Formats: sequence, structure tokens, C-alpha cells
Amino acid sequence: MAPSTRIHRRQYPALLGALVALSIVGSAGAPPSNSAPNPHVAGMREGADTPGATGSWPLVALPDRRGLPDLTQLAAAAHVVTPLPLGEAMPRPWSAAPRLRAPRAVPDLSARAAVIVDEASGAVLLGHHERRPLPPASLTKIATAIIAAEHGDLDAEIETDVDSRDMTTSSVMGLLPGDRFTLRDLLYGLMLPSGNDAALAIARGVSGSDALFVHELNDLARRLGLTETHFENPHGLSSRRHYSSAYDLAIIARYYMSLDPLPEIAATTDWTASGSREIEMTTLNPLLADYEGADGVKTGYTESAGQTFVASATRDGHRLYVVLLHDSQRAADARALLDWAFASYTWDGVAPRTAAPLEDGDREPDG
Repeated sequence: MAPSTRIHRRQYPALLGALVALSIVGSAGAPPSNSAPNPHVAGMREGADTPGATGSWPLVALPDRRGLPDLTQLAAAAHVVTPLPLGEAMPRPWSAAPRLRAPRAVPDLSARAAVIVDEASGAVLLGHHERRPLPPASLTKIATAIIAAEHGDLDAEIETDVDSRDMTTSSVMGLLPGDRFTLRDLLYGLMLPSGNDAALAIARGVSGSDALFVHELNDLARRLGLTETHFENPHGLSSRRHYSSAYDLAIIARYYMSLDPLPEIAATTDWTASGSREIEMTTLNPLLADYEGADGVKTGYTESAGQTFVASATRDGHRLYVVLLHDSQRAADARALLDWAFASYTWDGVAPRTAAPLEDGDREPDG
């Protein structure tokens, strides 16, 4: 049974002429314009380290491990705030970007692609191949949760036809055919134990079929103006045309954290689903247990994607997102990047606020 109540998704017109102002400190000239979308990557081998379009301008380039440059001087010299994508970010930015406080050594990382994004402004604070399309693995489920939340009525009950016993190599919630759980419980099963069975149950319960739900996922990418993202399924298992970039995933996570009750789900460490039976679940997010301010979002893994991670943390009312793709040390690298960003930037004069308000005028009927 599909949920009966729908929260109408917000749809903003594309930004055609007015992008967020560029702030350049100690650097001559302006960055190039936001170029055309990434080239077609349907032929990219799963997990291949294939560059995508380079349409962003990182504040500080992360070190390429094939020759580590002196990034301390680079950090002191560059201050370029990346404009938002062509389809206006949701929610709309509600403050200016933080300022670089002092040059600091950038952590040495093992990620194939990485980015740090400030929530309130949407500014890129650090980037390394952040526009490269790569397999996201279960980070896909952040977008799946968004579609579920936009449809509304998280207390509506869904009867599942998914059998987790057939998903022997997958992370699962533990669903069996005929199980009945609320959409809310399925979201916890999606985000905490990264249940691929929960992803399928949500897709079928919300949209009626896997294919229709995938259409909604790709419509979400269009609404957010994401140019390096294409979805083929609701769970993130490997597919040749299922890809995203570190930057796009940060924008997806930023929108996720603006929709109740998704931030609460992302920050939860343990949950018991209580439907036709009980299922106990524990988060796979390694930062929630011991990192100061950690409040989300999602881990992922497949053989082709390697370890992936969208981590978020909030300090003094300011939230940052770190995205790591194909990173064998994702937990350590996420901690190092968050530490670096909180120590390197100042939000002096920027009012603390962890989420932008949603207004009735921002919602339009589905169509």
C-alpha cells in the first residue's frame, strides 16, 4: 500500500543569469564560467578512474598523491567561492561563505575524489576531482530518502514483496515478503544498516515500481541542477550508467538535511522497527560515536565504488559536508578534513543556523 499523503516537492526555476557572487581574495582574475555538463559517461567501466568535466573551481586543490604540492601557500593565496549549479540549490543559501582564517597544511588523503561544502552558503571550501563522475554505491540512498520524504506520510504502512534472504551479498534491513512497516521504519532501515531491501521496498511502495522511482531520482538530480549524476536504481549497486560526483552528492546531502525528519534519521545510531515484527538496526556511520558535532549522513561500498562516505558535522551552528569517493581510509580522512575545515575557516559575522526555513510558497503540486 503506497503512502496516501504527499508533500509536494519544491521546484525552483533554473538560474539563467544570476549565480552566487564570486569572492576572490589574493587571487587575480575570475574563474571560468560554469561549463557544459559532463560528457556522456555511459561507456565508463565500473570503478574506472575516468575524469569527468571540470566545471568547478575549488578553493584549495586537494593533493594528487602522484606528487604532493605545497598546499599551505596555495591555501593562503586562493579564495574562490564556487557558484551554485544551474538548477538552484535547495534550500536557497541563507548566508555568506566563511572566510579562510589562516593557511594550514591540507591533509594527505587516499580518496579518488573529495569535497568539503559549507551548508549555509553552498560554497566549496576544498575540492579534489569533485566533478568527476564515479560510482557512489549506497550514497544513492540519500537521494532515495529524499524522494520518500517528499511523498509524505511517513507513518503510512507499506507491505513489502522483497526477500532479503535472496540478497546474500548485500547489506540489508532484513525484510521478508509480506512484512508490513511504516515508511518511517523503512527509512531507518535504508539509512542505518544501508538496507538494499529497504531501498526496493521504498521505491515500490512510493512510486509503484522500480522504474518509476528511478525516474523520480533523476528528476531530483535535474531539479538540483546536478550535471554529473545519473541514477539506474534506488540502492546504488553497480551499474554502468549509475554515477555521481563528490560535489553533486554534497548538494544532495545538503537538501536531505533540510527535510524533516531526515536529519534525525541520519544522526540516529540505533533503531528498532516495529511493524508486523521487530527488527533492530545499528548505524554504519563511524563518526556518530565519537566525532564532535557529527550528525550524518551515509556510508557506502561496492567493489567498483570502493568505500564511499558523505559525512556531516555541526559546530557553533555551522554545518559542513565532506564527501569521499573510492577512499580506503574514509573515516580517518573524513575526520581529518572536518578538523581542517573547522580550524581553517571563520564564520565571524555569519549568523549560526543549521537549516533554512521551508515556506509554503516554495512547494508546488507534483506534475
